[in-house]
Amino acid sequence: MSTDRDVVPTATATRFLSSYHWTSDRDGFGGYSAILLSPEGAGFVMMSDRTHLVEGTIHRHEGRIIGIRSGEIQPIRIPDALLGRQSHGDTEGLARDRDGRIYISLESDNRIISRTKDGDWSILPPFPAIDALPPNKGLEAVAIAPDETIYALPESSDGLLDPFPVFRYRSDAGWDQPMSITRTQGHVPVGADVGPDGRLYVLERGFAGFGFYSRVRRFDLTGKGAVTGETLLRTEILRHDNLEGISVWQANDGTLRLTMVSDDNFLFFQRTEIVEYAVGI
Repeated sequence: MSTDRDVVPTATATRFLSSYHWTSDRDGFGGYSAILLSPEGAGFVMMSDRTHLVEGTIHRHEGRIIGIRSGEIQPIRIPDALLGRQSHGDTEGLARDRDGRIYISLESDNRIISRTKDGDWSILPPFPAIDALPPNKGLEAVAIAPDETIYALPESSDGLLDPFPVFRYRSDAGWDQPMSITRTQGHVPVGADVGPDGRLYVLERGFAGFGFYSRVRRFDLTGKGAVTGETLLRTEILRHDNLEGISVWQANDGTLRLTMVSDDNFLFFQRTEIVEYAVGI
């Protein structure tokens, strides 16, 4: 199912491609808060905030999504020993390194855990600034750069006008916070990815009481202090559903593609929507 309503213009040329309403009668389907795509944009992994993964293939015709084929829902079984207690299971952000290890941000637990392709779990060290984040407003998004540096963003900041911190983890240096992103127009970070161009793409969401609106900004990872970045996309209220996950990849024509997925919150009046835009490099 596709829609073609207008998009709020931005300074950077961004072109709407398609919006696909994905439905399934499988038990547990929904709540998708993160998406990873293969380099060519066909294969995907999606993660629900109810601790499961689903893998599959996106089918397109002339650049538009026309169908999705997926495998079985795969529960994420987080060992209690990893956190020293049972996890809240609020799985929000998803990233994958070049070896196929996945990294998952736990919003309520405020930790990042990882799992190898062989199923071995590990956990990144704690960081006081992350530990201090409020419940259910914690680590919402995680992304990984080509050099294996991990970036994580919370859904909250110190105040309504304060910027959102961007936390960085390097295996040889641990955690720090090299930059933050400005906070405006009611948007909060809900998804992130490092694109093929080596820049950080952040999906932000706003809620107006009766519908959602979205924004995508990109940032140079060399930024320091509070940075505004470049706005690629702003959408009007109700243009899309509750977009929470983003994956950035490069198409054969050289343009970058923003593929996003919405969290339907398991509510009948919301939908699982996969949305794509093309943006110039």
